[in-house]
Amino acid sequence: YLLTTTTTYVRTYVRTYVRTYVRTYVRTYVRTYVRTYVRTYRTYRTYVRTYVRTYVRTYVRTYVRTYYVRTTTTTYVRTYVRTYVRTYVRTYVRTYVRTYVRTYVRTYVRTYVTLRYVTLRYVTLRYVTLRYVTLRYVTLRYVTLRYVTVTVTVTVTLLRK
Repeated sequence: YLLTTTTTYVRTYVRTYVRTYVRTYVRTYVRTYVRTYVRTYRTYRTYVRTYVRTYVRTYVRTYVRTYYVRTTTTTYVRTYVRTYVRTYVRTYVRTYVRTYVRTYVRTYVRTYVTLRYVTLRYVTLRYVTLRYVTLRYVTLRYVTLRYVTVTVTVTVTLLRK
């Protein structure tokens, strides 16, 4: 007879881990702009604005991992701490160009108008009010329109009764 003996070990363990992390970031930016303009005699004005914006982002991430290894006889606790630092730098440049055009229009109109009969209900001449005035041969000379200002020179011949 041959007698053999075998021994079998059964090792059981439970492994759990907790992962926590803290993430913070700092964001700073610097914004500068330059404004220049060119102007030519009352008509063209050009503005050039340049914005330079720089973002600096720093991410700090910290991981804390805790492993619990439990066997039938003992319990192990392992903790890992890792910290990551990332920095991003971005620069944006924007340029705006604006051109303004100003135009001035002056209009001069000279007219010579003769009216045969004009009946006015109220006429005010230097604080004197006349009612129901009939005018014959009214001559308007040199009506000038300048910036929506009307200057009228009136030559009036009054009727006699």
